[in-house]
Amino acid sequence: MKAAIKREDLDSHQLSWLCIEPMLLSVRGQDLAAKREVYLQLNEGQQALYLFYSYHNHTRSLAEFYWFSAYHIMDLQSWNGIRKGMQFFQLDGMVRILDDIEALIADAKKSGETWQEVSPTDLDHDPQLRQRTERVYAAYQEASQKGIMAMNEWVRHHQDTVVEMKEEV
Repeated sequence: MKAAIKREDLDSHQLSWLCIEPMLLSVRGQDLAAKREVYLQLNEGQQALYLFYSYHNHTRSLAEFYWFSAYHIMDLQSWNGIRKGMQFFQLDGMVRILDDIEALIADAKKSGETWQEVSPTDLDHDPQLRQRTERVYAAYQEASQKGIMAMNEWVRHHQDTVVEMKEEV
């Protein structure tokens, strides 16, 4: 499964997103089984992009970042896959930040083996959690931008496995 892009998209800052956008949009609003079915049709690099962008596209605010991190850790159980994807791209800084996010969520919401319910408003009620989340979020924002540049470069070097060029009309 490959994304069709224009040749000029190879120079885009959004290249890695463009390579996985059709797959993610095709499963928007569908159940986890449908999402998993598409995921399993992808090669390792595409799977890494798929999981990264399924998470990253929901980190536009501090509350989203906090809640979607918890959602991926606790409910979707895709956190290890996101981490492995960052390892695939050799983004060790991102892996450390993902570990920091997981520790933050676990410290705030895990008691033994039991997870407490997470809400975006948790940050409004716990100033220490908010402050800690802000620090990790700032590091994530910086590292994710560097990571996207590295993912874009990976796509450029592995075009034949992830994209096909649209014919110019």
